[in-house]
Amino acid sequence: MSAVDVSGVAELPILTELLREVSRATRPHDVPAAFARHFWKVRPYDYLLSVSVRGLPRGQYKITRRIVPASRQPPGAPDPWREWDTIPSHTGGFVGRVLERPEPQLFQRLDLRGDEALGDELSEMGSCVASPVFDNGEPLNWTILFRRTPEGFTRESLAEYVLVANMVGATTRTLLHASRVNELNAALTRQLEEVARVQQSLLPKRVPSVPGLLIATSYLTSDEAGGDYYDFFKLADGRLGVLIADVAGHGAAAATVMAMLHAILHGYEGPDFSPVAVMRYANRRLHAAALEGSFVTAFFAAVDPATGEVRFSRAGHNPPRHKHGPEGHVTPLEGGGGLPLGLAPDFDGEEDSVRLERDDTLILYTDGITEAFGPNREMFGVERLDAALERCSGNPECVVESVHTALYEHTRARTREDDQTLVALRYLGG
Repeated sequence: MSAVDVSGVAELPILTELLREVSRATRPHDVPAAFARHFWKVRPYDYLLSVSVRGLPRGQYKITRRIVPASRQPPGAPDPWREWDTIPSHTGGFVGRVLERPEPQLFQRLDLRGDEALGDELSEMGSCVASPVFDNGEPLNWTILFRRTPEGFTRESLAEYVLVANMVGATTRTLLHASRVNELNAALTRQLEEVARVQQSLLPKRVPSVPGLLIATSYLTSDEAGGDYYDFFKLADGRLGVLIADVAGHGAAAATVMAMLHAILHGYEGPDFSPVAVMRYANRRLHAAALEGSFVTAFFAAVDPATGEVRFSRAGHNPPRHKHGPEGHVTPLEGGGGLPLGLAPDFDGEEDSVRLERDDTLILYTDGITEAFGPNREMFGVERLDAALERCSGNPECVVESVHTALYEHTRARTREDDQTLVALRYLGG
């Protein structure tokens, strides 16, 4: 088998350059412009009108583009996709008569002087081919090519012009849809970034300074706004309220529920500030809001910095980890469990307690940590979390660093599929 030498085909370099330029197009109006610069060299024409009837009353049309070969669209010409309302509408005239027949048409020996719609704009043109450009089966756009000579086009070439016009139209529509998708994605990204900024503004600006306690926190966001939330509350009897919560789902809806929970808790006036009373109040308010399909897992504890006693209640949240001393083992803080907040009218959880010994550390976390996936889609899990906690001294800053290091070793990624929140609290002894 031997290759056929086609290097002598004069049209190939022009068509190749046209296709190359179209393949690089990123904006809808790049495609007709490339067509105008190249196609006339192989199929000569003297003037081009692009016409659209999209969304217009019957009989009206707009001329969206006027092109003279070998030149781009004149400077200042409107972008029909962005400046549609600024383009004047026309009725009647030669173009109006063409549009009455939704089929390809060939005209010869034209006399277009004094056209009732376009005046003498087409007065020098003697022949044309009119190609409907179909969109969802409807001829919503037209490409009309003119030549000065009275018989500049032939019946045999009409089919070729129609096919080319529709291929250009299809490519333009594809780029238009892609451009609109990109614009919508950019707008959505900006909105989510605004939501994320509002969400993060609701988190504590700094950890509280409480004699007898050391505290460190970490809040790492995913690509979407999420529903992770932690907070601290100075209770009237000298205890410190510590909360961690996770709203089901991602995006603006989860961030909105998180903001609601923030408002609910900061508006709670007691008189009972026990963990289970706080949970019952938050559950009642969230359930009354009727947030269909949304719920919140939460853990709320009241820590006595003088005695190390921790009273807590848990609403479907991951059991915190309890590190026993600097060299000690790690155990889950079970007990006090109930349904997530917002699912039922009454919170069914109880209250439990644990007493921290000197240099014990309590670690609260969200499931964005334990459910982080590695390259093989294996989850990080509580075993790796406990191993990371046992490798560190239990100092809250060391806890955060050790967990982050272990997470990166597992995921090998700087991005996250879910928010990852840590609150580490060490009891220093009364």
